[in-house]
Amino acid sequence: MLTGRPGVRSAVPRLGTESSDTRDRAPLNPRLSGGHHRAGAYLNMKIQLEKNFEEERQILLQQQKICRNRARKYFVESNRRKKAFEEKLKEQEEKEHQIREQILQQRKQKFEEVTEKFQRAHIPLSQQRRAVFQKPVPPLEEALKQIQESNLKSKVNFSSSHRPAINWRNGKMSLGEDKNKK
Repeated sequence: MLTGRPGVRSAVPRLGTESSDTRDRAPLNPRLSGGHHRAGAYLNMKIQLEKNFEEERQILLQQQKICRNRARKYFVESNRRKKAFEEKLKEQEEKEHQIREQILQQRKQKFEEVTEKFQRAHIPLSQQRRAVFQKPVPPLEEALKQIQESNLKSKVNFSSSHRPAINWRNGKMSLGEDKNKK
């Protein structure tokens, strides 16, 4: 029934006939193969593969170390550049701030000068004359000193000018007022 089709096996095994697949293949179990030379070959191949794997592993580890070192270098370099860039930006901003402050100060000074000039030009003549003849106002401490000194001088002058004149000629003490009465 099924025997006429290619690739289909019969349910009953044929005696003495093996498929070409099983003849060409080595048995999976080395004991069935009848020789120990294949087992040794497997062992040698296994050892060689393990050596190759270990060598590849070592190579990969070295490459990883190299890559890590390179990445660390790049990281340090990029951080250094970033800090330098930030410092440069900060310095530029500070310079710009100083320039702005200087310009604002110049504008303020110029504005004050122009305002003073305008005000001087528009002051009435009566006020201009007063401004010319006005004394500069001394500081408070100096003014207080001057007042105190003038008070002391006036007291000294006052006491000497109002002192009665005493006449000692007759041996009597007589006041100057008494002379005028006689």
